[in-house]
Amino acid sequence: MQSLSLDALPDLPQCATIVQVASTLWERDDVLALWVGGSLASGTGDVMSDVDFRVAVSPSDLDSWRQPAFEQLFTQIAVQGHSFMQFGNDAFLHHLVFSNGEIFDFFVQSTERLPTAESLVVLGCRSQPFQLKLTEQNRLIIRQPLPVIADSVEQLLVDFWISTHKHRKVLFRDLPLMVPLGLSVETNMIMRLWYIQVSGEDCGDLRQQTIHSFSHIARTIERSLGSDVLRMLGAPIRDLSELCSAIELHRSIIARVGRELAHIYKFTYPVSLEAMVVDHWQRFKSSLPL
Repeated sequence: MQSLSLDALPDLPQCATIVQVASTLWERDDVLALWVGGSLASGTGDVMSDVDFRVAVSPSDLDSWRQPAFEQLFTQIAVQGHSFMQFGNDAFLHHLVFSNGEIFDFFVQSTERLPTAESLVVLGCRSQPFQLKLTEQNRLIIRQPLPVIADSVEQLLVDFWISTHKHRKVLFRDLPLMVPLGLSVETNMIMRLWYIQVSGEDCGDLRQQTIHSFSHIARTIERSLGSDVLRMLGAPIRDLSELCSAIELHRSIIARVGRELAHIYKFTYPVSLEAMVVDHWQRFKSSLPL
């Protein structure tokens, strides 16, 4: 595939940028392969999708791509933001934001590195050995459901009650700004438990999710629980009284969902831990200027 092929790109606005930069890059002898991954390659992209753009070069040329002159590569648009991430010794990512609002992941790798297995749109390849790698890795990745493990769910509930018990400490020390940080940790736990409740599957630690991987989880929860989800997770926290209400709302959700999951998956709900936390909270709360 010595020539550049752009016909397989979807009909989306950001593909104009792909066409321009691919055409510019293909004039360079050190560029051995160009391809697109992510949602634009899998057919699930939309006008808000990031561009997952991939470049392969020889190992000896890789280092020169650490600081490319992007104004010479993207001739129709300006880079407004740029962050750099290293992936081992044979790849790195330039995470770019353009003046038109597009987000463009410009990933450069050595031809000795195996491309990520995913749906690919290969734009051009000058290396027959690397073309074989692209063909081998070009496949639709099916999401594999995670089984619900009773011990893991039980531990998650214990972790929640330990975490929420710490709100008392930070409020005693007059550190109300720390409460939202704890609430955000709890929100991840609640959404994970909700997902288990409505799907019968686990989704793992939500802090490891991306927008792409979290989309299925969010839609599953919203379809089952409706608009009340935002009301419960988006409770106002503008003053001490509202902070306390948000803390107690999280606890009521966990108490209800946790008991249901304990019944379904046959584990022991941490009743005594919950009772201790609630008892100490009520005594502490009575001392607050509410």
